Amino acid sequence: MSVRAVLVGLVAGSTVLCGACTTGSTGSPQPPASPTTTPTTLRWERVPLPGGLEPVTLATSADDVVVGAITPSRPRPRLLVGPGPDDLREVPLTPRSPYAFEGRWLEVATRGGRIDAIAGARGGAHGNYRWTTWSGTAAGVAEQEQPFGVFGSYGAGDLAGIAYAGSSPVVLGAWQSEQTGMDVATWTRSGDRWARVPSTGTPLGSTPGELVDARVITARGDGLLLGGSVTRLAPGSVEVVPAVWTSPGPSGPWTRVELPRSGDRGTSEVHGAVCARDRCLLTGATDGRLSMWEVTDGTTAEPPGTPTVEVPENASVPSPVPLGDDVVVAAPTAEGTTLLRRSGARWTTATGPPGPPTSVVVHGAEVWVVTGAGRGTPALWRARVA
Repeated sequence: MSVRAVLVGLVAGSTVLCGACTTGSTGSPQPPASPTTTPTTLRWERVPLPGGLEPVTLATSADDVVVGAITPSRPRPRLLVGPGPDDLREVPLTPRSPYAFEGRWLEVATRGGRIDAIAGARGGAHGNYRWTTWSGTAAGVAEQEQPFGVFGSYGAGDLAGIAYAGSSPVVLGAWQSEQTGMDVATWTRSGDRWARVPSTGTPLGSTPGELVDARVITARGDGLLLGGSVTRLAPGSVEVVPAVWTSPGPSGPWTRVELPRSGDRGTSEVHGAVCARDRCLLTGATDGRLSMWEVTDGTTAEPPGTPTVEVPENASVPSPVPLGDDVVVAAPTAEGTTLLRRSGARWTTATGPPGPPTSVVVHGAEVWVVTGAGRGTPALWRARVA
């Protein structure tokens, strides 16, 4: 089942709650059903990685799962690929610059057999991140060494992710604004060289009254969707509202869409996203609680009946993942992870693995979750869910 089919069903379900409908009925339309939440139990199995590698991030490619990992010895970054936990093999990596040997994966993206990734390592007099970009296939991935000023030097912010606009990889991050604060920044690639696209004066730019921040990037057809927040500055008040930016291609033009929010006037922001063409499902947090949004053709809504999950301060909710006609969300909690599954108007919740989730994929009939990466003891888990 395609991502598009999943999101079509989810968006339709948020409007008419198809679980309440009957087929072949000639009478009056059925009233919407109230969403229900049912607890369930999953059996989690820890997946040990060869050589004591520590998991960092996940992706999928065709019938394989891709595991970004690190090891204490140089070169630290490692990449594993395989159809199952007993068949993972190392992808040959070719680091070139000094920091590539020390890098920790930020994100790994796959498309049509290609693998593109970002890694970072702290260094220099100020301990800033030194970013490296990588590209290849399951047969081998090599660093694309860049001049220092591409992702670093004066004005540089952190990177946030990488995704494809069509077949073109695009990097998301931040860069000092020519006007106020930091702008949302994107980089596109020509050959092996990356170049930053100017943001000041566009919807990705900050202003004296609004500071923009994007935390996630995902493919949206041949274009992109960025998710994050806008901080509104006014005399005596500060308000953080959720927002997304959409583009029909890798370089813009960008359109900003602000999202609805419930709760008080505290922080509300997007953390994760998945799209099928112009239909997107987003995850995030509002006032310390799990939030979800649907965006379709510029129309925004919050799915009805989203279970209440308390999200710890400074925790991030990973992007949702499709599972057949359903969608799965791994939400961080004070106890570890809660796994939510939405099927039409029905939600199920299950206790997830220990530790905060940092990366999630669906692989066949299983959900794979990395927990604790960068925030505790990292571990890779899997559970059968279909």
